[in-house]
Amino acid sequence: MRVLAFVLVMLPATNAAQAQADYGFRFVRIRFDDGTGGRGTFGGAAWAHDFPTAEENFHIALKRTTAIHVEEPYVVLDLSDDRIFEHPVLYLCEPGYWTLNEKELQNLRSYLERGGFILFDDFRGDYEWMNLYEQMKRVFPDIEPSELLPEHPIWSIYYDVDPVAAPSLVRGFGGFHGDDRYLGYFDDKGRLMALANHNQDIGDGWEYPNNNFDNASTVSFQMGINFVIWALSH
Repeated sequence: MRVLAFVLVMLPATNAAQAQADYGFRFVRIRFDDGTGGRGTFGGAAWAHDFPTAEENFHIALKRTTAIHVEEPYVVLDLSDDRIFEHPVLYLCEPGYWTLNEKELQNLRSYLERGGFILFDDFRGDYEWMNLYEQMKRVFPDIEPSELLPEHPIWSIYYDVDPVAAPSLVRGFGGFHGDDRYLGYFDDKGRLMALANHNQDIGDGWEYPNNNFDNASTVSFQMGINFVIWALSH
């Protein structure tokens, strides 16, 4: 097992937020209005799927398998909240139902340009992909996503993961939605700013680690840890 330690990359502070300095990595889930009016912690809002068990288990996995200093508790923030600039990694669940208002758009663009990273997870099919695509087009009109091929070093930075052979954890509402894909948004220097797990739901694997059919849950933790390590070190 590779054991790595990291100093968290500090993002430049905004007027309303201080850069992360005196605490460790925290899992940050992004809350958003899914168009149904559901913004409660529980009660089925799209942003809250697998919450809070997924992040609790992911924190445990990071502590047990890496030397990353993990600080409790996990955090839930809106993109309009300038506290996002205190954290190098954000997680957004169900982006197929995600719509940005102007403040959120400006904050996300600034956050990613300053060195932040966002992971999109738990969405499926053409409709949900197009919604994410259209929202990210508003953030970066000139950037097209590109597929993260199996040769990309993110798949071997800590655990060796084969994205082609990795089982999909999407629960296929309405039938099969296609093979899982991993699409990245890169800045003009080639840095990976955002990663979208399409037709995939690694958060489900974090929530249900005992449902490890075909090693699906194990692989979901390995993917998540690879993604976090990549974001912290690039």
